[in-house]
Amino acid sequence: MSGVDSFLNRLRKAELQTIHQFWLPGESVQSTRDELEGRVSQALISGTGIDERVARLSRTQRTFISAILGRPGCQVQAREVQVILEQRGATKVEIDSCQRMLTERGFIERKRSGKERGSADTLEIPEELASHLSRILDISGESIAPADQLSQKRLPFEIDFEGLGIDLRIEALEDDVLRGLCRIALENCGVIDSDTSGVAALLADADRECTLADPDWRETLEEAGIGTIGAVSLRDFGISLAEPSLIIFQEWIQRQAIASLPPQVDPDTVIEVGVDLLIDIDRASARLEGKATNLTRDGRVPKRLSQSLRGVLCLPRIADHIDGDPVKRVLLQTIRLGLVENFADQLRVHDDRLRNWRKLDLMGQAEILLQRFLEESKGDRWSFHQEVLRRIFLNILTERPSEEWLSIDGLIDLSVSTYLLELEERDVQGALQQRREEDFSRERLQCSFDRLGTDLMYWVVNRMLLLGACEVGITDGRLAAFRITALGQELLGIERSARECRILVNPDFEIMLITEGVRGMRLELQLSRFADRESAERIRRYRVTRESMRRGIRSGLTLSEIQELLVEAADHPLPEPVVVSIRDWGRDLDWVVIRPSITFAGLRPDRIKQLRSILDDRGLEYRAAGEDAIVVIGCSARGPQTDSPPVVEDLRKAGWLVREEQNEELHLEPEEQ
Repeated sequence: MSGVDSFLNRLRKAELQTIHQFWLPGESVQSTRDELEGRVSQALISGTGIDERVARLSRTQRTFISAILGRPGCQVQAREVQVILEQRGATKVEIDSCQRMLTERGFIERKRSGKERGSADTLEIPEELASHLSRILDISGESIAPADQLSQKRLPFEIDFEGLGIDLRIEALEDDVLRGLCRIALENCGVIDSDTSGVAALLADADRECTLADPDWRETLEEAGIGTIGAVSLRDFGISLAEPSLIIFQEWIQRQAIASLPPQVDPDTVIEVGVDLLIDIDRASARLEGKATNLTRDGRVPKRLSQSLRGVLCLPRIADHIDGDPVKRVLLQTIRLGLVENFADQLRVHDDRLRNWRKLDLMGQAEILLQRFLEESKGDRWSFHQEVLRRIFLNILTERPSEEWLSIDGLIDLSVSTYLLELEERDVQGALQQRREEDFSRERLQCSFDRLGTDLMYWVVNRMLLLGACEVGITDGRLAAFRITALGQELLGIERSARECRILVNPDFEIMLITEGVRGMRLELQLSRFADRESAERIRRYRVTRESMRRGIRSGLTLSEIQELLVEAADHPLPEPVVVSIRDWGRDLDWVVIRPSITFAGLRPDRIKQLRSILDDRGLEYRAAGEDAIVVIGCSARGPQTDSPPVVEDLRKAGWLVREEQNEELHLEPEEQ
């Protein structure tokens, strides 16, 4: 019979229920005594959740336990523990309270000496439980710092990371099953549990019965300087890990990730977006411009609108590689940017914001989107850890500038391991506590360990890629490579080499654009406003038509701006048919001309005749409006030197009494004019 079983066998059922409630919260205590004893015994022997339980103890309680662990056989008289704690400033009431609480929770057993009670009692910790507590506590009573539980700092010795590497250390392990588990852990950022893919099959195929909580394995890993096995509690930092877990120290993961950054081969398929998201934001806003669109009864985008947008947007070409419907994603971005408003179940364009958005150049729009993507943390998709992880990811790209392909798994593992090793420095615990005190109803605070990396990977593919800041590569059907683009380098302030960018305009108004560098992406964004894209290869092919020209004019461009753009970007002079088409299409558009005018009302017939004579002398165009009014067309509302139009001054000199009526509501400010 084990020491734990002997200890539990001497307890009453009520005492077992109290211990059961502490070590196995959430499980029913309404069971037979034998069932309770069996479950509690298994928990104490395996050390399930012991790190988290010790973390909940006070400093005095940890010192109390350590005083017992430091004695031979983990036995000591209560009087000796009392003296140790009194020397550390604890009061007798506090010492008695600690002893009672630790006894009730099953950490220690109090053996009474005869009929006397009190300081003559002997306090003992069962051998199996003592081995787990010794791993967590030292003789000074201080537990392992919570932030160091995944680090080699938890060991009593320093690991020589510059010496024998992690691969050689794993190969030196004698147990084949343990070697296999360590290799699986290396592929999963250093942490695995029984539910990790491949673990259950490896344990089942072993020659002997194995469990992940094997204490011999933990000792072997720690002595080899590889890692550890046990229950790790990072809930104070908002990270949850299964119990027990096999852990490779994050210092090894960090070094392995750096070594794996250069990929072995170039990817089979390259996924690039360019400025498609910015193009689609403008096109979706233009499609909704001028007329509000009603949502369905359940608040969804009408199918007709979705289908019409799918035919003009660019992102649907990579729909198989991103999450969700590209059309809905673009509409959501227009709403988040404030370009489109959802008012009373209607989608309406905010004209002023859209006008200001179009005035921004490529970098201005990209910087706004990047900032919004970095701060995105609401909803079930993200945890509050992601804001810091994203910035670590971008810092890695800045510190290791490269225009070549990098291993995306290496970048993700390096970001996660760096974050885990800097939990204390980044005050993650304080940030979590602050969010708990504030309104966090829309923010996910607790996050499983594996989602730290998968959520960051999701952000890279569904945010950075869509922004055009990176390209991703697929090898053997899986995402394998990452490469930052010229736009990404510009956003991060990374120096880059000059890129070629050329435009070739054919006589049939086909435009071929080599989109290299930021200048090429800027030209593509401008071309998309008045041209239709026919090909999305490295050499983009656009074609200008009468309808696309109309779309560009409606978006705020002028004919002179369009022609000037093509002239400056083209390597050769524009073909004559292109120049003629721009002129003719601009002339054939159904222009609505707005001209200023002055209305003279309340005129008698003789006054009308006299006014006509004055207007003819000045050469002004006018129209009769009814029997007693004349409208002067194209006449300035104010003269250059006077507060009244020149024609009004002439009438006053001729003896007319002229009263000017103004409507401030119709007055246009200079910027609006």
